[in-house]
Amino acid sequence: MHLSILKAFNPDYLVEMLESAHYFEQWDKLLYTADILHSYAQRIYEERLYYKAMGMTIPLVKMRLPLVYYFGVSQQMRGVACQHLGDYEQARESIYRYVELGWLEDLGTDGQEIAREFRHLAKVNLYAVEILSGKTELLDDYAHVLQKYPNGLLDGLIVIMQTALCYGLNVDEQLSQLNDDISEVKLEQDKTAQLKYKRFCYLVDLYNMRKV
Repeated sequence: MHLSILKAFNPDYLVEMLESAHYFEQWDKLLYTADILHSYAQRIYEERLYYKAMGMTIPLVKMRLPLVYYFGVSQQMRGVACQHLGDYEQARESIYRYVELGWLEDLGTDGQEIAREFRHLAKVNLYAVEILSGKTELLDDYAHVLQKYPNGLLDGLIVIMQTALCYGLNVDEQLSQLNDDISEVKLEQDKTAQLKYKRFCYLVDLYNMRKV
């Protein structure tokens, strides 16, 4: 996509579009929007490098967060879309792209912190992709990781239940291990969290019916 067209986008509006597509499980739209946001971030970054190399004043671009965030969230959401579409290889590739964002120049303190957050998120999401693609021996480790990363708990619980149903596994031990955390998240008032919790409960019902 041409630079002049890309620069006309508002990156924060693109993030809102990503969040909406994720909420409504519009995976193809999520993938498409994530690719646009990544192209936007890449073009802006290349422009900054050019102006810096030429000793010119770097033009200001209106965005709510440091540029590294848009690199990270575009690949994170792309990975989520690929995971839900069953394309685990592409999901892995996306995760590898945001597991280490320290290569970006001039991150600053805020940017470095954002890069660290994406590094932690990548670790959790890589577990999910590996487990869904058949490495079910990682379930115990995954449950331990989720205890240390509560922000990913609801998504992780859904992954555990999907894995149990797909591979005919008993995950009572993992659910018991996360029981206290589950009790906390079910009180969440956020609409997205409520939707994910309902999805988890639905999968648990299917799981219990299968056991009977």
